[in-house]
Amino acid sequence: MKKILVLALALVMCFALTSVASAKSYELKISTTQTDSSMIYQGLQAAADEIMEKTNGEVKVTIYPSSQLGGEEDMIDQAIAGIGVAVLTDAGRMSNYVNDIGIFNMAYFVDNYEDGLKIISTDTFKGWTDDLVAQDGIRVLCFNYYDGARSFMQNKEASTPEDLKGLVTRTPGAAPYNESISAMGATPYNIAWSEVYNSIQTKAIDACEVQYTSAVSTHIYEVCKYVTKTEHINLFNCLICGEAWFSKLPEEYQQIVLDACYNNAYANAQDIIAAQADMEKTLVDNGMTIIEVDKELFKEAVTPAYEKLGWTELRAKLYEEAGI
Repeated sequence: MKKILVLALALVMCFALTSVASAKSYELKISTTQTDSSMIYQGLQAAADEIMEKTNGEVKVTIYPSSQLGGEEDMIDQAIAGIGVAVLTDAGRMSNYVNDIGIFNMAYFVDNYEDGLKIISTDTFKGWTDDLVAQDGIRVLCFNYYDGARSFMQNKEASTPEDLKGLVTRTPGAAPYNESISAMGATPYNIAWSEVYNSIQTKAIDACEVQYTSAVSTHIYEVCKYVTKTEHINLFNCLICGEAWFSKLPEEYQQIVLDACYNNAYANAQDIIAAQADMEKTLVDNGMTIIEVDKELFKEAVTPAYEKLGWTELRAKLYEEAGI
């Protein structure tokens, strides 16, 4: 009887050791330009915590804020190469791989977060993300992180496209931004966001177009007097990684990662939307004047930009698919 018990115990131990030996761990480093005090960082951390909890720590996720790992383009290249890196980026960067996805960064493409989610659910959009996988080895983990709507901030009153004429305005640099800003009357100028405060202060540029989250966190109210509240681009962000890394995960873990990213991005977006009024109050309390505008004037002004980039018909098609 003792021999049977010893044999059974040995088999159990052998099975346990085999299971431990066969268990794999996976590491994912998330790179973002956002600081660790930003609201989006909180959403990324919530996703990371959920992934680690639901995979029993076998998928370890670490957030690296403030571009600690390097620039976005370098990180995207590393992800494509199969390194365990994910990058918080936007449609402008992804349009380098699938051009039409850049329409998300066009002025007045969507009027709010919920309309953006409807676009993301269309077959056309899903086709773009499939192309990113098949053609470029890029896996979109989610496309629904949200940082609010961008408006112009400057030191002169402006309420119409005509008022923006000649205003040298910082933009991120991708074609959708440049064409949109030009169509609205301003002159786009491409520099890093970290240079904007000093550039406006020294009058190297006149203005920026930016969402409230970044305006508040960088104290842009110290160098700008006015917010021309155009809310022209609702800023969606995507979290991407390399398909080479993602495909190594067990299917169960793949779904855990996708669900955690999407659900926490959605919850984080709701927090950011709810905080808009308080952030606007912060700008006003620190001396800025909010100028309400007739958005229809600006929407009409950007129509030629869609024509120039070949997206007029695409926009109509997406609206029909999304029912907006």
